[in-house]
Amino acid sequence: MTVKSPTRELILAAARRVLERDGELSIHAVAAEAGVSRQTVHAHFGGARGLRAELAGEGLIPSGPADEGSTRDRLLDAAERLLSRPGGGFISIEAIAAEAGLTKGAVYHHFADRGEILRAVARRVSPVDEMRARITPSAELPVREGLIAIATAYYEAMRARTDLIRNLAANSGRDPELTTVVMNEIIGEGAPLMMGWFAMQTARGALKPVDPSFVIQALFGPVFLLIVLGPAVFTEVARAGIHPAVDNVEAYVDMLLEGIGSANAAAGDGLPPMTDAAGGNR
Repeated sequence: MTVKSPTRELILAAARRVLERDGELSIHAVAAEAGVSRQTVHAHFGGARGLRAELAGEGLIPSGPADEGSTRDRLLDAAERLLSRPGGGFISIEAIAAEAGLTKGAVYHHFADRGEILRAVARRVSPVDEMRARITPSAELPVREGLIAIATAYYEAMRARTDLIRNLAANSGRDPELTTVVMNEIIGEGAPLMMGWFAMQTARGALKPVDPSFVIQALFGPVFLLIVLGPAVFTEVARAGIHPAVDNVEAYVDMLLEGIGSANAAAGDGLPPMTDAAGGNR
């Protein structure tokens, strides 16, 4: 029995509207109509084929063999599975075709080369759609609430993709092409969104005119630590009383906004003198 969820029903309603409006379905159009990421659509339906099967069950489209769109999704699903496996290493066209149960010719019919497949997978797992959905409405929020909304969206999106993105990052050192893909599709797309948001808040006087790249690194650093260490390590450190920033977003944002230095520290007063190795004051 299929478990219904509000997000799943939201996606289905969007798919019905897209089908009525465009006469055809695409994951990109459905995700945009529903206001979610393509990854979210895949998580609920397993790709365009699953979504079409759902609508075919409602009698909205005829059931039949997989079409061009679902074949493309099938290849992307295969590449994503391969990249999600520990120690995936170099992912070749042959490996993707074999994983999908298709021929190399089918791969080249839908993608010009291996790089295009990698870029498509990286776009599929990128958190940019979630960030954009939160950044736009957060423009009218006070800066603290806006940062909390953006950070929460990013942390939630990346937590759902931890294994795949960790494998992408781990393999990028052995695969220069993959390094470029990760930079362009996952980091490069999101950075301009955040730069624009910080510039707007600085112009309003809500933030100091500091280099926004420093703030971005501070804000998103915790999620990269999660990716490098893995969820299991984060669970263990939480048991030891170390509270990960991704689970304490409000406290972390407050620390970024307020800093950790007291008024005395900022003025250079009230601090004990530093001592050298011999015990003398410096």
